[in-house]
Amino acid sequence: MFIAVVNEKGGVGKSTLAVHLATWLFDRGAKVALLDCDKQRSSSQWIAEVEPQITVAVIETPENLALEAQGLRQSHDFLIGDGPAGLADISRTLLLLADLAIFPISPSILDLRSVAQATSVLKYAHSINAGRPEGRLVLNRMRTRDTISRELRSAAPNLGLTVANSVVRDLQAYRDAAQ
Repeated sequence: MFIAVVNEKGGVGKSTLAVHLATWLFDRGAKVALLDCDKQRSSSQWIAEVEPQITVAVIETPENLALEAQGLRQSHDFLIGDGPAGLADISRTLLLLADLAIFPISPSILDLRSVAQATSVLKYAHSINAGRPEGRLVLNRMRTRDTISRELRSAAPNLGLTVANSVVRDLQAYRDAAQ
């Protein structure tokens, strides 16, 4: 299964979710590859420190992504693609190749606005791939007693993507995890 973690906006938790998901799957016995498509390279550096047995491919072009994904699909149970900020060619290629697209969003008006463009790119991928990939909106950095978090939780079902059942709470532990 190929899972792409993408969003137009940076700083929403794409790399954090990609690394944690890859590690979680690996810890459950799956053969996992992480495709680091972000120019910051934070997920490939982080995964090398956390779990060096996870295969890592650093991706620089859409063509490289397609070739790497094709080869790694044959030998791995899961491919996790960490997308860059923006929905340019590499992100579009991730969506065209993926079985599941995860769109993290944190409680902010800017994040809400980014979902509209992400949804249009997902629809583009659906038109080419007979409805693939399945899309999921993941509410990230949610606070239990925060007005904007409550507003996001109520508005999320109207954003055009299926909302994941679980949310990621805003905990200091997540910010400290890379250390």
